[in-house]
Amino acid sequence: MRVLCIDGEFSGLDFCLRCIADGHDVRLFRPTPRPIGVGFKGLKIVDDWRTSMAWAKEGLILTTGNAKWLAELDRYRDLGFKIFSPTVASANLEINREAGMKAMQSIGIDLPHYQTFPTLEAAEAFARKSDQPYVFKPMGSEEDKALTYVSNSPADMCGWIRRQIDRGMRLKAPCMLQEKIDMVSEFGVSGWFGPEGFLPNKWQIAFEHKPLMNGNIGPATGEMGTVCQYVETDPIAEAMLLPMAPILQALGHRGDFAIGAGVDSKGKVWPFEFTARLGWPAFYIQIASHKGDVAQWMRDLLDGEDTLEVDYRPSIGVCMCQPPFPQWNGKAENVEGNPICGMDDVWDQCHPVMMMQGKGPCMDGEKVVDQPCHQTAGELVTVVTGLGATVSKARKSCYGAVKQITFSDRMYRTDIGEGLEKTLPMLHKWSIATEMDYE
Repeated sequence: MRVLCIDGEFSGLDFCLRCIADGHDVRLFRPTPRPIGVGFKGLKIVDDWRTSMAWAKEGLILTTGNAKWLAELDRYRDLGFKIFSPTVASANLEINREAGMKAMQSIGIDLPHYQTFPTLEAAEAFARKSDQPYVFKPMGSEEDKALTYVSNSPADMCGWIRRQIDRGMRLKAPCMLQEKIDMVSEFGVSGWFGPEGFLPNKWQIAFEHKPLMNGNIGPATGEMGTVCQYVETDPIAEAMLLPMAPILQALGHRGDFAIGAGVDSKGKVWPFEFTARLGWPAFYIQIASHKGDVAQWMRDLLDGEDTLEVDYRPSIGVCMCQPPFPQWNGKAENVEGNPICGMDDVWDQCHPVMMMQGKGPCMDGEKVVDQPCHQTAGELVTVVTGLGATVSKARKSCYGAVKQITFSDRMYRTDIGEGLEKTLPMLHKWSIATEMDYE
């Protein structure tokens, strides 16, 4: 099968390499000067995805993001192209936070109380009169959503907003202050959506770890690691995703669709936002939990067929990075071409992100020789996965592989999933994540 990956999120390399291993003819488009994917056998990198659309029409076209090029791809979709991605309309449920919240309310989902404000100054004035902490969320574009801020007190919120004003921040749309929920746990639930609706009995629950350092300390990143598990039934999916099916059908959505939520100290589930694209790093962990051909089930889903077979054990993904991550402005001489050692022995558990193949120094017995080797091609190098009958066993498998992989100034968290030992028993009392066990 011909597979074209339009990789706007820089998360398609692993998928492409696994497609090649499964015998598919693959082309990768990634809009970056980074040499991601260079040197890998069988991978053709294209500078313009449009020139490969006719080539891939009868095969599979996959997009990893939900912002760029969707309007163009929607026109191709209308012409019969098989495209595994959100549409402009379904992506808007994530990109436009207000649209997503209105969709939640339309199916009867309770939201934490919030108020909207036209300016930062108005939001600050409200925060100064409040007696509780709030969460600041912009209501505009996907880029603005990165400005979400969770305060510890009204004073903390006022100080943060004032700093944004002093720095010259201007809103593209109104902002909101939402009541901060005293949460026991945050988590997400996702499903695969095709022309017949969500694939049955294949919900995935996920516990994300976004801060840079152990103990959830430090700046937020895309994520440093996630604990996932496919489950046959899930009460949150049944309450918050299944009712969305008619809306997603009307919007033409295809692919992954998820909701992020939190559980408060009384067991009530509060939704936060939708994700209308492949998750990060959930997609790598999903791939590790899939059986059989990595791409054929996607093509089948577009035709209304369910051929996906999954592993229902807990799975963990750990991100391995290098400085200046979580920033993305590293100089090429610092983040490109660093040799990666120890990966060959655990290659099945490795999911290349910003990697290339090049020639560099490697050990041949006790000698250093120059030969082809894996090398870095950016700040976020690879995601390593592990599965096990329980979370603790999945951790052991994952970190066993992580410890074998070395490269210059490698960075990763060592506690992904560790906190679930205390959290899961509480969630089980409320019939949440009951199919996931720590020990």
